[in-house]
Amino acid sequence: MKNSHFCMSVRGALRNRNFGGMNHNDGKPMTEYEAFETLCDELAQGHEVVPMGDCDNFDFKKGCLGHEVEE
Repeated sequence: MKNSHFCMSVRGALRNRNFGGMNHNDGKPMTEYEAFETLCDELAQGHEVVPMGDCDNFDFKKGCLGHEVEE
C-alpha cells in the first residue's frame, strides 16, 4: 500500500492568485507579494508543482512519488 502527499500547481496558483496559507520556513505567514515572488522563483527553477507539507520523495514536475506503508 502507498500513501502520497498533496502538492500545488505553481502555474495554477499564479493564474488563480491562490496564495492563502503560504508560510515562511519559520511558520510566519507570507504576504500576497511574498507568496507571488516565491512562486515565480519556483517556476524560474523549472518547478511545476510544490509540496504542501513535508515529503522526502518529491519530484518538482510530478509531485509526491509515494511512500510505502505497512498494512
